[in-house]
Amino acid sequence: MVTIKDIAKQAGVSVSTASRALNDNPRISKETREKIKKIAVAAGYQPNYTARNLTRGVSNMVGLIFPVTEDTAPANPFHIDLMRGVSSALQPLHYEMVVAIAPTQEELLEEVRSMVDQSKVHNFLVFYAMKNDPITAYLRKNDLNFVIIGHPTDHHPDRFVDNDNVAAGKIATEQLLKTHQLSHPAFLESTNPWMFERERSKGYEECMQEQGLKGIVWQLETNADSLDNFLEEYSETDGLLFSDDLLFVRFSNELQRRSLPVFCFNNSRLMGMLTNSDGRIDLQPRELGREAVRLLFNPKKQHSYIAFKIN
Repeated sequence: MVTIKDIAKQAGVSVSTASRALNDNPRISKETREKIKKIAVAAGYQPNYTARNLTRGVSNMVGLIFPVTEDTAPANPFHIDLMRGVSSALQPLHYEMVVAIAPTQEELLEEVRSMVDQSKVHNFLVFYAMKNDPITAYLRKNDLNFVIIGHPTDHHPDRFVDNDNVAAGKIATEQLLKTHQLSHPAFLESTNPWMFERERSKGYEECMQEQGLKGIVWQLETNADSLDNFLEEYSETDGLLFSDDLLFVRFSNELQRRSLPVFCFNNSRLMGMLTNSDGRIDLQPRELGREAVRLLFNPKKQHSYIAFKIN
């Protein structure tokens, strides 16, 4: 492996001069900088970005903070696609990802603290938005650089990237009503719904109201709740909108016994395997991830919205 010492030797300069030249230090003449850079390229020199950043007291890593997740919970395909987008945007910047995921908020906060104190991680992407969140409170208090993927719920000027989930909920409802000529579609959301679920539910209710139809929002109360029981109680239900992919997956077996049209809020490969329905909104999680990275390293920009697509 070619080192900075090898480059300095070939150029006939000191190691410190070679290092400054490769970092475009104006104290080194333009002629010398160009000469040393040509030698480095020809020799296949790869800078050690990790060592370079650690000398400044920071690492070349971005911490990805997942929402509190039980150890037995299935991986969310939306988060996986987010990570793919983040990874593609970090590679040209010579940054790497490190993940914080835990079953409780206390453990999650401890993981984040460890990243900061031991690994010198100063840049974070928070994969959720939650009111009174102790994680983002810690990041703010310690003046750390972070971007939330989602719409912040507190009155803090946190930077964020998101979809317009109210519009997504409204358009999904319009499509379901129009495509299948429905009159009683129901909206299903999880126990203690996240902000994105509430926003999609709001869009659903706005559409139903505009159409002069009565909306039904079913918020799960326990993990034992049954879709069959809900449909027995609300027998007029002629279609379903699921607030999240994992919620759809949870009830996929019960749905197979019925012919109800459904609408989901992602276009992941998993959804394509589980349903033949064309009722899916592509939230473009990879683009969300890429935009979150762009925002992370552009402190002048406060927030950004990524357009969704209807499939």
